[in-house]
Amino acid sequence: MTTEVDRNTGHASASRVSSRLEIAGKYDLTYKNVYQLDQDQDLDFVLRGHSINPLVDAAQSLLGLVIRLRRLHQLEDVASLYERVRDQITSISEEVRQHGYDSATLLAYRYALCTFIDEAVMATPWGSQGSMWSQRSLLSYHHNETWGGEKFFTVLARMQLDPEKYRHVLEFKYLCLCLGFKGKYGRQHDQNETLNAIIAKLHRVLSPLRGGTAKRLTDAHANVAHQRQRLGRTIPLWAPWALALLVLAGAYTFFEVKLSRSTDQVLNSLDSVLTP
Repeated sequence: MTTEVDRNTGHASASRVSSRLEIAGKYDLTYKNVYQLDQDQDLDFVLRGHSINPLVDAAQSLLGLVIRLRRLHQLEDVASLYERVRDQITSISEEVRQHGYDSATLLAYRYALCTFIDEAVMATPWGSQGSMWSQRSLLSYHHNETWGGEKFFTVLARMQLDPEKYRHVLEFKYLCLCLGFKGKYGRQHDQNETLNAIIAKLHRVLSPLRGGTAKRLTDAHANVAHQRQRLGRTIPLWAPWALALLVLAGAYTFFEVKLSRSTDQVLNSLDSVLTP
């Protein structure tokens, strides 16, 4: 991939002279070329995470795409993006099927993924105004339904009755909610309070399955000692005796020197008296 810089704006534009494989590999991922990732005209996210949840890991690229699409005010080739995302969901469905999930988990996962992406796209002006997406959504293509904003939460409530079995898909739905999915609550005046309550409840359900999280990293009072204990640890027991011995030695030396001087004066005086 080569880069040309506009002398007027100072921004770079990527010319696609390399193969599709080279772009996907991001071989030239140096500091000066990192900005080109945000100017990828295909809006592709080829990076994968390393989540312990295969469902979340498989959808990493599409989750990143949704975050980016929400800030995209204009898109010319909506049909091309639609086809790529549609086919990618098909590939993801086949990928996660290899992990041995049951049909209920697979259907709920794909349903939530389609609904999550559709909602983000339909909230944009380029997605909602006569585009191919508005004519046939991802949910319509994969599940023959036109709107999943209510069923998303219906399935969520049912799966919470058996959270251990459906833990992975519940975690994925939890992530969708944290990333801004609103569904049927999107038009309610108290949507934030309602959605926050749903997220909090789902968090309480899922936390024990992951072993829970500590309320605090360490106990703030575990290593706090009382005043006497701190002094006892910082000053050894023999220190006062050593100090007293040092004072006595200094006093002894002082008086010995003073006594020696006085003796010399007395002897000198006697010597002067006895000398004829």
